[in-house]
Amino acid sequence: MGFWKTRLEEIQQMLARGRTSAARQALDSLREEGMVPDEELWRIHELYGAVFHDLADAEGAAAAYNNAAQADKYLRSQREHFSNYLFALHYLPGIPADDLFAQHQVYQGLYRDTELLPPREKTNHARLRIGFLAPDFRDSSSARFYECLLTGLDARQFAIYAYALQDSEDDFTRHLQATGLTYRCLAGQSLRQQAEMIRWDEIDVLVDLGGHSAGGMGLMVLAQRPAPWQLCGIGWFDTTGLPAVDAFLTDAEMDPVGTDYRFTEQLLRLPSGFCFTPAPAMQRICRLPRQRAGVVFGCYQNFMKINRQVMECWRHILENLPGSRLIVQDTTRLPERRAVLERRLENAGLPMERVEVRIGSDRYLEDYQQIDIMLDTFPYPGGAAAATALYMGVPVIALRGDHHSARLSASILTAAGHDEWIADSMDAYIKLALQLAVDCEGLERQQLALRAELEQSRLMAAQAYCTAFAEAILCGGGEILEA
Repeated sequence: MGFWKTRLEEIQQMLARGRTSAARQALDSLREEGMVPDEELWRIHELYGAVFHDLADAEGAAAAYNNAAQADKYLRSQREHFSNYLFALHYLPGIPADDLFAQHQVYQGLYRDTELLPPREKTNHARLRIGFLAPDFRDSSSARFYECLLTGLDARQFAIYAYALQDSEDDFTRHLQATGLTYRCLAGQSLRQQAEMIRWDEIDVLVDLGGHSAGGMGLMVLAQRPAPWQLCGIGWFDTTGLPAVDAFLTDAEMDPVGTDYRFTEQLLRLPSGFCFTPAPAMQRICRLPRQRAGVVFGCYQNFMKINRQVMECWRHILENLPGSRLIVQDTTRLPERRAVLERRLENAGLPMERVEVRIGSDRYLEDYQQIDIMLDTFPYPGGAAAATALYMGVPVIALRGDHHSARLSASILTAAGHDEWIADSMDAYIKLALQLAVDCEGLERQQLALRAELEQSRLMAAQAYCTAFAEAILCGGGEILEA
């Protein structure tokens, strides 16, 4: 093994131990020494992507993963890097929706030599076979939105299969396995073997729940066409750019009529794009009456989503409410990340004596009791974070963007019956937050009533969502499924 490979392994270990700054310095030194062969430079860029992610530098991460994709000579990892690049682009403000679409279209060029599985012979099943493909089926933000489909579709009409690309499991995995669906772990198999396993099960409709998250591993399977009709959605928030994906799950809020041209897939617009199923731990914690003076704003999000425009809005809100506070909590437990964000907030002019920045915590659900109003991020909003906050009794102020991924929270708030908390500009975002904050009695009434309201809303109407999904599948893929 070359000395440079040993150095790369040491840098990986630094990242695993949370020593991000040291890892970056070591990378800079290794690159300057010029010891890494040109054909292996993609490994340097890949590690820079991880470093910038851990430093909550979305722009740096996007550039690094794009560089890795350009330098990589191995097609499979090149696709993975490009998926990471596409994911990171959604953190960045100011990218026009059409430019985002153009970047996703580039992805299909990475499959120009893909060998498709032979067309499947016609098979008539007593029940339509629907397969769900995901990196894993552990509890996650995506799981809160797909659980109802894996457990709630009519068993007389549909046979459900779950395909995990990794062998990691938890209590949520075992909960799904106990419901009677067919569960298969595809870990350790080649892409071809994974696709052939799905083909062997004679799946009629295959739904990829990951898209370009987790390096787009599910898309690499779909590219071989293991099922006659293939969909994406729920765990991904934009077009895939992959011709093998036939349809995409959405709603009219995220993708109004007239925006279909930004997708390479057919859009299946459901009455609600999401159905939220709270985890048992969420259900055990109920909102308590306020026990403090002064409004506390919060943002429990991946720090990658917090950009200069978001911080500017927060500064105006805090300046207009001198007695208010802001708590910002990450989804990771990296102290260096927290220090980076503290400096950014200070440089953005926020009153840091009233701002608390925290690393991630296992007790984040209990921490919702400390927050009066959640301030969503943009252009990459909260999604599951918004739904969780609402269920925990915390109103959410969101900014509606101009494309699918920037309208996730708008879709969730609309389905929850609270579109009055959706702003269409930064000025409106600030105004809504202030209006909600100054009515202390009304705010407390809303907090205490929010969970009951949510449980009666479209956002948690599991049976209606499953019915709409089933109708969309049968109608949208009718000709293909009958062939």
